[in-house]
Amino acid sequence: MDQRERILDAMQDLTTATGKVPSILAIAGAVGLTKQGVLHYFPSRAALDAAVLLRAVARVDAAMTEAAANGSPTATYLRLSSPDDGDRAALVVLAAGSRGHDSELPPEVARAAARWEALIADELGDPVRAEVVRLVGDGLFGEALVTGAAPSAERVERLVAHLHTGAGPRG
Repeated sequence: MDQRERILDAMQDLTTATGKVPSILAIAGAVGLTKQGVLHYFPSRAALDAAVLLRAVARVDAAMTEAAANGSPTATYLRLSSPDDGDRAALVVLAAGSRGHDSELPPEVARAAARWEALIADELGDPVRAEVVRLVGDGLFGEALVTGAAPSAERVERLVAHLHTGAGPRG
């Protein structure tokens, strides 16, 4: 594992453990570097924060790309609605950034979301249904963050089946 990944792992672990964005000094201590050592790999706090966000996006992007080639982007997007520690760390970073300084998301985030929705639209043949899938997945993700409980596999599979066919039991 390279040093950048070790730094991002430490930031993720510290963020998950404390529920807040750690200082660069704390991250440095966790990986056995000086603050300047961390800044060698991430020249600013904003660069480090962006890397955490982009790392979470890259994980989803890889899964969605694989699903487009060998599976179902619809099912994959909904199955990814259970936030992991990387997702939680990215959201803490995002929330902390929105309280003051530059709170704008890196443009790669919006491009990735559009790319995922396009993969779903290609599968379903309907851009509106693809938007619905994205919104349902995002809603499940938000619900899991608020309640602390991931959606059950049965619930996700029921939604996948419904959104694939557009039909299903009412109620």
